[in-house]
Amino acid sequence: MSSISAGLSRKNSTLLIGLADLVISKIAPAAPATPPIPNMAAKAAALTAKRDAAKAANDAYESARAGLVALKATRDATADELRDEHTVVISAVEAEARGDAALLGASGYPLASAAVQSTTPPAQILNLFLTAGDASGTLDLTFDPDALAKTYEVQITTTHPIDGPWTTMVQPTTSYTKLTGLTSGQRVWLRVRGIGSNGPGAWSDPATKIVP
Repeated sequence: MSSISAGLSRKNSTLLIGLADLVISKIAPAAPATPPIPNMAAKAAALTAKRDAAKAANDAYESARAGLVALKATRDATADELRDEHTVVISAVEAEARGDAALLGASGYPLASAAVQSTTPPAQILNLFLTAGDASGTLDLTFDPDALAKTYEVQITTTHPIDGPWTTMVQPTTSYTKLTGLTSGQRVWLRVRGIGSNGPGAWSDPATKIVP
């Protein structure tokens, strides 16, 4: 016996709208064409209403996101300029203080601490979060850093959040990274662990997201 396999859980808003347009044209064709499947008028009307609502919401989202891209670019540019100015000021303070801790502390900048010494690997990474990136097929990943971690390992699976199989995507040195080249509309699971002088720590609990 045949059945339908539409893969709805793997489709994002744009793909669902496109599928609705196709289905509506088939089950409720324009007159004088005859629908190939009987008793579909009410279902076609309901599907059309839901499609129209989804299209309006998606259009509003895409318009807002386009504006956010410009705002983000401005935010990042001004943050870079401020970061550069901090660097200039820090260099000036260090030149005047010449290593004097009291003078360095009077600047308001935190003082560098001694390197963390440990005979243990990093702890389990906590608070792993996934958010939609600025473009389709991208996700932003953040988590709490660990003082003992020199790098991190980020792995992905699209199959099972426990059994995997897991594949290493990136090995960032910070607790924020952007994941690109993902399949839009696909659900993914991510996990991360810290790697230090004494080996890798425990994997974080998996976080999941449907790729935009």
